[in-house]
Amino acid sequence: MTGRPKTKFARMLVRFCQVRGTTLLPPREMAAFRSYLLLLLAERRAPPERRGAPDWLEIASECGIPEEAMLQAGPGLAPVVDALAREIASRNRGGQPARGRSAKSDTPRPNEHSRSPQDPETEDPTPGKRGRRTGQRAKPVVEFPSATSEHWIEPETFADALRLHMERHADSSCHLEKVFAASGHSVLMTTIRQWLRGLKVPRTASSLAALDLLDRRYCLPTGYFRSKLPMTDRSPSAKKLPGIGPAERRRLAWHLPHDFDRRPLREREEILDWVQRVVISGATEYRQFQAAAMKQPYAIRFPEFQSKRRRRAKPVADDQLLTQEHDPDLVGMVTDAPAHLSAEMADLIRFKTATLTTFGFQRNGVWGEETASQKVEHFGLMFGALAAAPSGAVRGFGVPLANLTFGLLVFPIVWDWYVQWRERRRGFFTKWETDMLAVALAMTRKDTGWLRQTPSLGDRLKPIPNLITEGDIANVRADWPGACDIFHKHARVRVREIERVARVHRDPFEPILVILEAESPLREYLKIPQEILRLMPDPRRYPTAAAEAVRSFLMLRFGLHLGLRQKNLRQLLVCPRGQVPSTERQLEDTKRGELRWSERDQGWEVFIPACAFKNATSSYFGSKPFRLVLPDLGELYHYIDVYLDKHRRVLLRGATDPKTFFVKTVKAKTLDPAYCQNTFYEAWRLTIQRYGVFNPYTNRGAIKGLLPHGPHNVRDVLATHILKVTGSYEQASYAIQDTPEMVANHYGRFLPQDKAALAAQILNRVWEAA
Repeated sequence: MTGRPKTKFARMLVRFCQVRGTTLLPPREMAAFRSYLLLLLAERRAPPERRGAPDWLEIASECGIPEEAMLQAGPGLAPVVDALAREIASRNRGGQPARGRSAKSDTPRPNEHSRSPQDPETEDPTPGKRGRRTGQRAKPVVEFPSATSEHWIEPETFADALRLHMERHADSSCHLEKVFAASGHSVLMTTIRQWLRGLKVPRTASSLAALDLLDRRYCLPTGYFRSKLPMTDRSPSAKKLPGIGPAERRRLAWHLPHDFDRRPLREREEILDWVQRVVISGATEYRQFQAAAMKQPYAIRFPEFQSKRRRRAKPVADDQLLTQEHDPDLVGMVTDAPAHLSAEMADLIRFKTATLTTFGFQRNGVWGEETASQKVEHFGLMFGALAAAPSGAVRGFGVPLANLTFGLLVFPIVWDWYVQWRERRRGFFTKWETDMLAVALAMTRKDTGWLRQTPSLGDRLKPIPNLITEGDIANVRADWPGACDIFHKHARVRVREIERVARVHRDPFEPILVILEAESPLREYLKIPQEILRLMPDPRRYPTAAAEAVRSFLMLRFGLHLGLRQKNLRQLLVCPRGQVPSTERQLEDTKRGELRWSERDQGWEVFIPACAFKNATSSYFGSKPFRLVLPDLGELYHYIDVYLDKHRRVLLRGATDPKTFFVKTVKAKTLDPAYCQNTFYEAWRLTIQRYGVFNPYTNRGAIKGLLPHGPHNVRDVLATHILKVTGSYEQASYAIQDTPEMVANHYGRFLPQDKAALAAQILNRVWEAA
């Protein structure tokens, strides 16, 4: 902008932007926003609105400002936008016609005082009327203008391609605005100029439709300009999916082609079915069962021990827990545990996790934080099944919440109902039922079982119709150790019976089978981080999306280099260069590892004390810490540095730093930027959905036949790769910090043909020498 604004209101706009606006947006973005406001004032064009409020996404698009920055600054900029809207409405009501651009406008369009060499020559306006410039008559709008040349060197970027073909057909940005308007498309000249300068690219459905018009106008192949656009994280067609909620539309947006809305109905239905079945659900039988089961929640929650990310259920008053017939919680839902059941759970967790056993008690083994959280969830599922309504979709037993107690676990009939309920729900028995019975066996074991040492639980027992009677309760109270002995003997028999018929429902190798069967599993999996780099968003235009992509890249690369379990990977701390790293004692106290810069090795080192591992007592560690210097391969160090210097701050957005290397994207409802077990799994699975699973409709995704999976599968890839190359269970165990026996038991079923091939290579050398 040159010169001083000529009206008082225009000067007020400039003053606001100079004083207050610079505290909300960086100087460059603020200058673009100021020019945009002055342009609207000059043209007497009201700011775009959505539902009675400024449409910040449209304003961001018009100004070439990142959407995230504009949405964050929007509340502070709203007063000046509202004032501008009132001023324009007042001027238009005054009877003066709304003007377009004139020589005496309040201010010129952004940057128009100096025509960019990237913009084709702009034609002069039509002469004849007083006050307008004189010059050549405007070029008429024709459907197919003639080209000056039929041969060209194909440009790589969208901006270069648009500039090339506009010059070939002598089109200016001003003339294209008229062409679009004549065809019913609203694309402003300023927007076209921003396309030419590479400040922004078409993303909305209307802008993409305008590109299709250009394909026809310049006689180019259908989708030519769309193919030049950088990869984005959404399809504009996702907004038009009927009957699909906003959350599911956001999940689908990445996986739909840009021309989804232009395809035949049958093909659109085929694409949606494929995406929902293969990408979202995972296509395996287990994933389909899991997706259906999630629609019928039935657990009892213990909020003080479980993740707070899930929605809390409404508390239930004691007077509501009266009878089975009137209990309002006998429905398929997730509800908080009553106070007495939470107190019992707290007693169990304290018994199994405390450093020292409570005086008078004995125990065998201690639960870590992850194990304790898992057991809380499993018992919540059991009590939830008992409490669910018999007539509902879950088909539970209908036990009132007031009658739920850990004392019920000494009754064999309760466990028989539960394991058979799970068998009816799933269709067969699995190892899950035997694992739960194993926990119950430990809890009733002589001398060390928690249930056996807590006879007071019998005092809370109440009769439950068709399950336990007053007589059953009296017998248990009279001889609590005897009741534990009876259950212990019964549970041992049940474990053997279920183990005989149990089936594997969730095959952990099924999602990555196409990788494990490849000649080089590791090289095959590396295609996924390479795909992330290929589709990397522009960090200047999409800073948050670029930061998330770099985080996904580093997640996979760290997993492939380190072979760590999910817990150790997500809890990995970071010490930036130039700072003093944590001592081994400090890391042992927190049971976490750390990424730090090693001056001795001149590389990024991962240091994890042995006590931080699940199998800390394994012979692999020998009480020694895990230490590995990451190799500087495939731009790994470059992306570590840029992630720590820039992208990690973008993800945190000023929130309290948890000091972990990987952090979540902080949003309005984010309570903790650190990952938990569930959110880290979801982040990994989302990465595989976007970059790993090949999508034939968008040509994104690295590997055909791959299915979504979690971080633990990387360990399978590493172990299987080394087995295929060396045939050594011992060397494979080194890659995943485990023992050869575990590797042989877990992966031995995969490689009979590979073992034979390795042996044949040695024998064949004799023939080659002969």
